[in-house]
Amino acid sequence: MKLKTKLPLFTSVTVLMSILLIAFNSIWNFRSQALQDIENFRKDETDALTKQLIDIVNIAWKMIDHSYRASNEAGVRERYGFDMEDSIADGNVKMLAVNMLKVTLENLRGLEFGVDGYLWINDYDPPHAVVMHGSMPKLEGEPHVFYVGETYENMYDAYSETVKNGNGAGIFRYKWLKPGEDGKEEWTPKISYLRLYEPLGWVIGTGVYEDYIDKTVQAKTIDLNKRINSLIQQTVIIGVLLVMIATIVLYYFGNSVSQPIREIEVLLGQMSQGLVVKKLDMDRDDEIGQMKKSLDALIDGFAAYAGFARQIGEGNLDSNFKLLSKDDNLGNSLLEMRASLIHAREEEEARQKENQRRQWAAEGLAVLGDIIRMGSGRTNEMMNEVLQKLTEYVNATMAGIFVVNDDNKDDIYMEQAATVAYQKAKYLQRKVYPGDGLVGTCYLEKEKIYLTKLPDKYIEVHTGLGESNPKNLLLEPLIMDNNVLGVLEIASMNILEEYQVEFIERVCQSLAIAIASYRITNETKDVA
Repeated sequence: MKLKTKLPLFTSVTVLMSILLIAFNSIWNFRSQALQDIENFRKDETDALTKQLIDIVNIAWKMIDHSYRASNEAGVRERYGFDMEDSIADGNVKMLAVNMLKVTLENLRGLEFGVDGYLWINDYDPPHAVVMHGSMPKLEGEPHVFYVGETYENMYDAYSETVKNGNGAGIFRYKWLKPGEDGKEEWTPKISYLRLYEPLGWVIGTGVYEDYIDKTVQAKTIDLNKRINSLIQQTVIIGVLLVMIATIVLYYFGNSVSQPIREIEVLLGQMSQGLVVKKLDMDRDDEIGQMKKSLDALIDGFAAYAGFARQIGEGNLDSNFKLLSKDDNLGNSLLEMRASLIHAREEEEARQKENQRRQWAAEGLAVLGDIIRMGSGRTNEMMNEVLQKLTEYVNATMAGIFVVNDDNKDDIYMEQAATVAYQKAKYLQRKVYPGDGLVGTCYLEKEKIYLTKLPDKYIEVHTGLGESNPKNLLLEPLIMDNNVLGVLEIASMNILEEYQVEFIERVCQSLAIAIASYRITNETKDVA
């Protein structure tokens, strides 16, 4: 596909996608806000419904309370001026009390609201006999069992539990069977408000199905979908018109751009084949003109690249080369190639040095291994020979080996078994207890200790090297099966390299094995 075709096509697609994205974002935000408004509307309607239920129950509660108080002994005395004990008025008073509550209940029975709203009254205590039911009078006077929703919980037990938990009143949400438009009963969400009238032990309640709120919400949702569909249609129409206009404009604009780009393409194709090319005869002030200038600079610099590559090929890795710019990828690639060759040369030198170090370690381990094997029967002499050879091999100044003496389990300590370059003989019998100085610390921690750049006359460091003042100090534990058999301490006036430390660690492993073997041999002899 040619550029003059791609340019209007891709631009049109970009415009269309931008319009769709903006439209989608707008529709999404509009829909989200509308859904939030619907949810708020549902909540407000539910709150208003709940308040209405509360008001109706409270009115019924007050009417019952008024009738009850007016019909009891104190109320009769206050209103009619005679007492319940009067034999003449006794029958009349009783009749008055009974009729007053009955009249009130009959009035409440006729209290209806909404489509199917009514009041009911049932006993708080089991078996929860129905006192009054505004919708089904046939239930009155007898206890009944109705289950809440699709559970096995008695609805009247749930009523009593609700008012109990709510300190005398509460909202109860549940599902209840409601006849549908086709006559079939369906479980429908219902909200009820219940209040306890303690003097009579009655639970007064009323409720209403919540499906009418769903119908209102559904109507609002349908209206929302209509508005969204209308917005989508308008967006599509506007998008199509904008894409058509952009396509026509960009088609003519593409012709003025594609021709000079084609000429540059041909020139770059020739350069990709390694041909020597001439600069284009083109005079433009726009981006294509800048492309032409950049291409001219590339042609001028091509010879410089070839010369630098030739120098590298001849092995002259120190030849100079100047980048055409900081973003000169080809020039940077050539410099990276030179750097890679220099790095490869350095790696080869490092590899040779590493091989030399490995050979040095192998030879040293072989020599020291022979000393350890040949001296297995004379441990102290063997350790002295090992120390002497080790200090010479790593160019150390002083060294000592401290071996654990655990003959007395209540008095475990380390004693010097071998030394090199100690100035005072008394250190030959020196004892070091666990935790005493660096040697004792190394014994406890089972880890090497390596100190460098020690100050002059740093005698506060309690080591087995006495009064010597080394610049570098290495302590290695002699470990066998996670048991410390001793500590090797070695000092040097020079920095011990990592490979030298690793070499000393391997020597310590061999020494630990030799000491353990010597101990096992002696224990076997003692037993025999």
